[in-house]
Amino acid sequence: MSAESVSSSTAAPPPPVRSPTIRFTAPDNRGGRSVILSQPGGYSAEILFYGAQVVSWKTEHEQELLFLSEKAVYGPPHPIRGGIPICFPKFFDEENMEGHGFARIAEWIFSPDTAFYPPTPDKAYVDLVLRHKPDDFQDWPNHKFVLRLRVNLGPTGDLTMTTRVKNVNTNGEPFTFKFAYHSYFSVSNIRATQIEGLQGLDYRDYLKDHNQFTDEADAITFGDELDRVYLNTPHEICIRDVELRRTITIHKDATLPEIVVWNPWEVDASSIADLGDQEYKQMVCVEAAAVETEITLYPNEEWIGTQRLSAKEY
Repeated sequence: MSAESVSSSTAAPPPPVRSPTIRFTAPDNRGGRSVILSQPGGYSAEILFYGAQVVSWKTEHEQELLFLSEKAVYGPPHPIRGGIPICFPKFFDEENMEGHGFARIAEWIFSPDTAFYPPTPDKAYVDLVLRHKPDDFQDWPNHKFVLRLRVNLGPTGDLTMTTRVKNVNTNGEPFTFKFAYHSYFSVSNIRATQIEGLQGLDYRDYLKDHNQFTDEADAITFGDELDRVYLNTPHEICIRDVELRRTITIHKDATLPEIVVWNPWEVDASSIADLGDQEYKQMVCVEAAAVETEITLYPNEEWIGTQRLSAKEY
């Protein structure tokens, strides 16, 4: 037997290929059951069944990219302050959080959806569905709908959320709704944070009676309360954390034409019960949305809205 054949036969087997994992958790004191998506590289995301809300999205170094208030309240009838709530079918100013609709305060169920495109094996994903509005929600007629969400975590940590809304009214009635991925991002210092990609665009200022203005700045920076809806926005918006030298990019499709930018600053933060007085310094909301543009669906019509989040250091 040759030395070459001996070496070949005694060589150590290659390490096993690690795959992404999906783990369902038991009920706990933070919003009940959840699902945790993980990638071998260390990336992870956690999604609650309550509100189908993403409450964690971490880098390969386990650094949290989403903001979640230390004073957040979990469970009906309260919305959770932070993460990525889904606003459907209504959207109002942040102080009136109950006006954001019932999707974020409803219990969703796990339901694999074959109508979604099949994910590649290197992605960890979960499908959730909401079919009914809460009995005590009176602000929307008793329409029949199916609201589905797929969350998937890619091998390099990209977090993709795809929502499908279908009108299943049997009485022939259309319905109209608004929608937002109400994303709270964690930042090191709001004064050292800037939003890029919205320069030169028109926006409605919710602090000035929804009047319309044009943004002439090179980037949005923060030195006071800000609550705006930018119109006809591009497909990519960047959140640059200057102190951390990190950029989070929102990649969105044309069915989400607007971007909401919000930070309550000191005075309003102190008046929000489930937000710490100083927590406004560590968060910014940048939301892919259709809130100035209403969506109307006739029976059997469907709307799909997708955002993909990516993060990198520079």
